[in-house]
Amino acid sequence: MKKRLLASLLAALFSVRAIADGLPDLGDSAQAELSPQMERQIGAAIVRQIRFGDARYLDDPEIEDYLARLGARMVAVSSTPSQQFQYFVFQDKSINAAATLGGVLYFHTGLFLAAQSESEFASVMAHEISHVQQRHMARMMAQQQNMGYMMLATLVMAVLAARAGGDAAGAAAMAGQAAASSLQLAYSRDYEREADRVGLQTLEAAGFDTRGMVDFFERLDRATRVFDSGAYAYLRSHPLTTERISDVANRVQQIPYRQVIDSVDFSMVKAKIESLEQVPEETLARFAGEPPQRVNAAAAHWYARARANLKLNKTAAARMDVDALHKLDLNSAMVDLLDGEVLIQAGQPAQAAKVLQLARQRFPQSRALVYAEVDALLAARKPGEAAALASERLRLDNTDDRLYSRLAKASAAQGKRLAQHRAQAEAYYLRGAIYSAIEQLSLGLRGRDGDYYERTAAEARLAEFQERRRDLERERRR
Repeated sequence: MKKRLLASLLAALFSVRAIADGLPDLGDSAQAELSPQMERQIGAAIVRQIRFGDARYLDDPEIEDYLARLGARMVAVSSTPSQQFQYFVFQDKSINAAATLGGVLYFHTGLFLAAQSESEFASVMAHEISHVQQRHMARMMAQQQNMGYMMLATLVMAVLAARAGGDAAGAAAMAGQAAASSLQLAYSRDYEREADRVGLQTLEAAGFDTRGMVDFFERLDRATRVFDSGAYAYLRSHPLTTERISDVANRVQQIPYRQVIDSVDFSMVKAKIESLEQVPEETLARFAGEPPQRVNAAAAHWYARARANLKLNKTAAARMDVDALHKLDLNSAMVDLLDGEVLIQAGQPAQAAKVLQLARQRFPQSRALVYAEVDALLAARKPGEAAALASERLRLDNTDDRLYSRLAKASAAQGKRLAQHRAQAEAYYLRGAIYSAIEQLSLGLRGRDGDYYERTAAEARLAEFQERRRDLERERRR
C-alpha cells in the first residue's frame, strides 16, 4: 500500500514523462534515517524539477560557475571536503537561499543584490553548506513519527511545491502544503545554531571576513522589524533570533580581524543580475560617464555596459567596453566569455572560438566557457570540432545534458543521424523524459547510417531505456 501511495504521489509531482528513476527504495523501516545515497537520488529528482519545472530558474551557466567556485573554496576547508554540491539560481527579488536533500543549494537573485560584500554572500552559502554537511534535513525527517513512504513523498513535494504549472503541480502543491504543515520544515533553533557555528568556522578557514555573517544577520533583523512584505523569505525557513546574532557576534570577536577584498567576479555577477532587472537603456544610463577608480567597481561598470550594448545589438560599443575590461588586466573567465559572446554577435565566430579555447585552458573548470566554445564552433560551421570538444568533455562527465544537446546539433550538422538521435536521447534521459529518450533512439535506429558498433550500442541503450519505462509503469500500477 505504501509503495502505491508513493507511486501515485510521484506521478502527481513529476508525471510519467518527467522522471527517469523516481525516488529510491527506502526499505521496510519506517523511521530509518535517510542514507547519503538516498539523499543523492532524491536530490537528482529535485534538480530535474528545478531546472525543467520552475519558471524562476535562471539558466545561466556562468553564474552557476561562480557559485561552484565559491562553494568549492569553502567545501575544501570544511569537515567533509568530499561532499558533492550543486548550485542553482532563481530569478526572484526576495532574499532567500536554501539547502535541500542531496547537496542541492539554490539562491535567489535578491540575495546577491542584498549582500553588500562577497563575505556576506559567502556567509549565507557557508551556513547552507553546513546544513547539508550536518545532514539537518535528513535528521529532521528521521525524528518525525511514522516517517515512511507517504511522508517522504509529501516532504519532497513540500520542497518543490508551487514550482511548476499545470494540474500535476497543483496536486503536488496541495500535498506539499500539508507536508510543510505537519513536518514544520523550518529548521529548529538547535540546527540553526549548529549551522551558524560550523558555517562560521568554514567561512574563516576559506579566508573570508567573518564579520560578514554578523553584518548580514543584523541588517536582515533590522529590516524585518521595520517592514516585511515577503521580501525576507530567508528568515521564515531560517528563524533568526537575537540570541543567534549575539552568539555569532561573540564568536567573531574571538577571531582576528581580516580585511578581505571582494573578487572581481562577485562584482560582475552582481552587475549581471542587476541588469536582468533593468531594460538595457536604463543600465547604460546608470553606468554613463567615467568609471570609478576602484578596479572592482570599474569592472562592474564596463561589464554592465557591455551586456546592455549586446542586448541592443550594439556590437561596436560592446567591443569598446570589453577592450576597457581587458585594460584592467583582470584574471576572469567572465571577461573572456563576454569577449567571445561579442565576437559571435559581431559575426566573427571563428575568432570567438580561438578566444574561448585559450580561456578554457586557463579556466578548465568553467562549464560556461565549454558551452560557449562549442556554440562558437557551430556558428563557424565547424561541427566536427564542436562534436569532438563536446565528446571530450562528456567522457569526463556524462551527466551534462547541455553538452549532449550541443553534441546532437553538431552531429546533425554533419549529417550523422544516428549520432544526433543518440545524443538527444541522452539529454532527454538526464532531464527525466524517458519516453522522449526512447523515441529519439527509435528514430535514430530507423535510419541507415552508423556502423555496426554504433548501432549495437544504440540498441543496447534503447533496451535499457525500455526496461526503465516498464519498471516505472509497473510501479504506477501497483
